[in-house]
Amino acid sequence: MDKLKAAVIGLGEMGQHHARVYAQMPDVDLIAVCDSDETRLRNITRTWGGKAYTHYAEMLDRTKPDLVSVAVPTSEHFSVAGLTITAGCHVLVEKPIASTVNAAEMLIKQAKGFGRILAVGHIERCNPIVTATKALLDAGDLGQVYRITTRRVGPSPKRIRDVGVTIDLLVHDLDIARYLLNSEPLFIQAELQRQAHNGLDDGVAALVRFESGVIGIFESDWLSSCKDRTLIVTGERGVWEADYLAQTAILRASPTAQTEFNVPYEEPLLVELRSFAAAVRGEGRPAADGQDGLAALRVALAVLGAEHGGA
Repeated sequence: MDKLKAAVIGLGEMGQHHARVYAQMPDVDLIAVCDSDETRLRNITRTWGGKAYTHYAEMLDRTKPDLVSVAVPTSEHFSVAGLTITAGCHVLVEKPIASTVNAAEMLIKQAKGFGRILAVGHIERCNPIVTATKALLDAGDLGQVYRITTRRVGPSPKRIRDVGVTIDLLVHDLDIARYLLNSEPLFIQAELQRQAHNGLDDGVAALVRFESGVIGIFESDWLSSCKDRTLIVTGERGVWEADYLAQTAILRASPTAQTEFNVPYEEPLLVELRSFAAAVRGEGRPAADGQDGLAALRVALAVLGAEHGGA
């Protein structure tokens, strides 16, 4: 089997990990990386290989990769991913898919027109704790699901400059809720805070009613001193409490009956990029495609639009 040729555009916090994982995949050859920071480029190529470029158009023209990860700021997703698709590459763009619904729809249409795969980096779909939760719900072990509650909070990130916490963090849990429940939001209420990030939303509490009748309660912020990533699903047969960070879960069937789960760990990014590479080879679909990314973006934007009211 010939190796797929991979490249990465943008070597920030996520992009450098894409380069690392591609370099370690046996069926992929990391041939090129691109970033405007030459020091960062040297560090990555010295460690993981690939040819360094400071201009992505030149990189695409000279190296002709099969698949490309786009990990630039959100405001650049549309232009960079669009040109990469036009160059004939399959693309995985980090979440969110784009800044606007219109831009996302155009990327999806463009990828379809060129016959290219458009994947979106909703990496939590590949988290083992989410995989375990999905299996539990699909098996009906909780019976009817009544409520899903998430908490994704922590200190302020240095990497985000162009979007608020709703688009950066809450979008993960909105996507996961849709994925777990196989249901779309019907009604949204939200309250946002803008405390310390130049007018960007840095705290959000959202209440979502899904078409299935499930109520979702979602909390995210960049204001908490400690990092917390939790998921609680309440159903007729018990409560499933999952900790993303510890990779553990507890199923509470009654006040006196509970079962603890230790979920075998596998790096979510590796799972995500393996599914992307497999899709490029015609072996299934990526963990999240363009339509998944568009749906998650629509809900996140609806949360922003539902401040002090309902949508």
